[in-house]
Amino acid sequence: MSIDQLLHLPSYLMLGLVREARRLARGDLRGPHVTVLAFLAEQEAVAQKRISDTVRMVASDLVAVLDDLERRGFALRRRDDQDRRRFAVSITETGRRALRERLEKARAHEEELLAPLTSDERDKLTTLLRKAYLHHADLRVD
Repeated sequence: MSIDQLLHLPSYLMLGLVREARRLARGDLRGPHVTVLAFLAEQEAVAQKRISDTVRMVASDLVAVLDDLERRGFALRRRDDQDRRRFAVSITETGRRALRERLEKARAHEEELLAPLTSDERDKLTTLLRKAYLHHADLRVD
């Protein structure tokens, strides 16, 4: 397969853009951190199992992300009062601030990443990517 043929595969192009997005975001919170913080920002204290199920992250990976978030002061784990075997996780104010800052940076990165597209083209791209993503979201198995 030639490079020209690869440049006609949407999946190849998406992976290339993901690599570029990661390059732009280097040093910031990684995707899994942002995903977990965004979920926590919408919740009161929530069980780790619920986070894992909702964001579709393997439990052991979630523990590593939560360890990092807690170490940075972005999240707090406490024993669940109802079941002492479980932990309830919540976002801290520092975590909310970090999430807001990361999302602002993400918007700036997207401006750079999608600079050649018009506003209408960006909207269409987002709509199509969301449609494909949501089609598979319920089918994913960790």
